[in-house]
Order: sequence, then C-alpha cells, then structure tokens
Amino acid sequence: MSQGETTYDRGEASMPATVSATLKVVLRELPETREQDGTVLLTLHNEPRGLPKNATLDPCPLHLCCAAKQWRTACAKAEQIRSAGLPALFIVEAHVAAQDGALMAVVKGVQVVEGKAPAAAPAQGK
Repeated sequence: MSQGETTYDRGEASMPATVSATLKVVLRELPETREQDGTVLLTLHNEPRGLPKNATLDPCPLHLCCAAKQWRTACAKAEQIRSAGLPALFIVEAHVAAQDGALMAVVKGVQVVEGKAPAAAPAQGK
C-alpha cells in the first residue's frame, strides 16, 4: 500500500482508499456502536457545514472505526465526567476518505472534555 492509503474494514469487505482529509467531530451523544475484531464501528449522518467557498459535499453516512481499547478508554473518561453531573463531549479526529457515496474514517485520536453544565431554569415570580 502506498503512503496515504489505508484499508477500511466495513463488515465483510475491506477496501483500500486514499485519505483525502482529516476531520474533527464533536459528539455530544453517542450513536450505537458495534465491536468487531478489536475495532469499534460507529455510523453517523454527515451534514456538511463550514466548508471552504466553492466546496460542496452532499449529506451522507460517515462510518468511523476506532481501536476498541482507545474507545473504551474514552468512554471510561466520559463516565467519570458524567458522574460529576456534567455532560461529556467526545472530540474525535479522524482520517477520512470518500468511498461509494459515503465517508469512511479511521479515528486518529479521541479527546473527552467536560461540557457546560445545564443551565438552571429561571425561577418564575408571581
């Protein structure tokens, strides 16, 4: 395989694809995950925003795969944050390529940070 080329494993079929971008995604809520052969697989729906001028990308699935150990470590940290009563945000950095009308991504890193505490509802006076 040449530099810049990697293999994405999506179920039964592995396919080589050239990495065309690095993407950062912030997850406030986690989608359903599936673990297979030491890899955690997630599927998100990509709604492109913040693209450079003259660049377009249609909404499409975004398939992420992450090393299971890396994902479990991030989930454990998120649980610690949630136990303190704060929301946990997953900041995921991944190498991305387009393949068959979808985006395929291999997670490079996952950072878990504290989100803002939910705002208290204002008291209503009579």
